[in-house]
Amino acid sequence: MEFKKEELIKSPLNYTGGKFKLLPQILPLFPDNINTFVDLFTGGCNVGVNVKANKIICNDYMSQIIDLYKSWQNNKSEDVYKHMFMRINQFNLSKENKEGYLQMRELYNKEKNPLDLYVLICYSFNNSIRFNSKGEFNIAFGKDRSDFNIALQDRLSLFIEKIKNIKFFDKSFECINLNKLKKDDLIYADPPYLITVANYNENGGWNEDLEVKLLNKLDEANSKDIKFALSNVLEHKGKSNDILKDWSKKYNIHYLNYNY
Repeated sequence: MEFKKEELIKSPLNYTGGKFKLLPQILPLFPDNINTFVDLFTGGCNVGVNVKANKIICNDYMSQIIDLYKSWQNNKSEDVYKHMFMRINQFNLSKENKEGYLQMRELYNKEKNPLDLYVLICYSFNNSIRFNSKGEFNIAFGKDRSDFNIALQDRLSLFIEKIKNIKFFDKSFECINLNKLKKDDLIYADPPYLITVANYNENGGWNEDLEVKLLNKLDEANSKDIKFALSNVLEHKGKSNDILKDWSKKYNIHYLNYNY
């Protein structure tokens, strides 16, 4: 099945390592008829929002982002926009008003309203997402570059409509119950990459122990005839993921062109 990028929905969240540009290469590798699709590390949800399946489950350990997705599901688009523009006017948010952004950030970290989180993301540096060990949003102000522009508004509207039927969870990948999955289901794993430095949460990080646990989980799925797909990096800037290289020898590998 062919997927054209112009027909795909792009997440309104800016995740380093997001898979939107790679979707035309990734999606055709998936089975044609998927009953339940399980995305273990959904991040910006670019894969989950575009995959074709009877049931879609998206999971991520970052509970703040899952809460945001759920808030979009539970509110009409017009109410989401009404709240956002209310906050933008309340704090006079713009590409130049750093003080208003910092006040808005303080409010979110105090009240943890998910709809306020996206307002912050729109005005943060590079629209980035990061929380400290206390669960506080701590990205700097995106001076002269970040705001809730027309492109983001259009992207958000399409995204909200498309995620209405997705089930969202904020569990560890280790909590997935393989006994509830069958051979016509598909597990997709796009974890943090062991040999790169992309970390979204200062309170955690990917390590060799988690890498091995994930690979063992996928082996277990395979032993139960449950299909899986894993996105990862074997080599990066002179570093080699030997754990992954050794493990992957028993499976089919598809090399993606990531030079956009």
